[in-house]
Amino acid sequence: MGQQSNKIQKRRRRLAYLERLKAKAKAAAISKPAKKKVAPKKAAAEAPAAE
Repeated sequence: MGQQSNKIQKRRRRLAYLERLKAKAKAAAISKPAKKKVAPKKAAAEAPAAE
């Protein structure tokens, strides 16, 4: 059989990757606040058409 990959290195690499993902997601959530949806005004949108 071939050489066994070092599972400890793999595990540490994966943990570091997951930590980066969590930090990235947390930074994105903080920097972009949720936009408030504004209901469109129907009276202003339905302007009388040229006759």
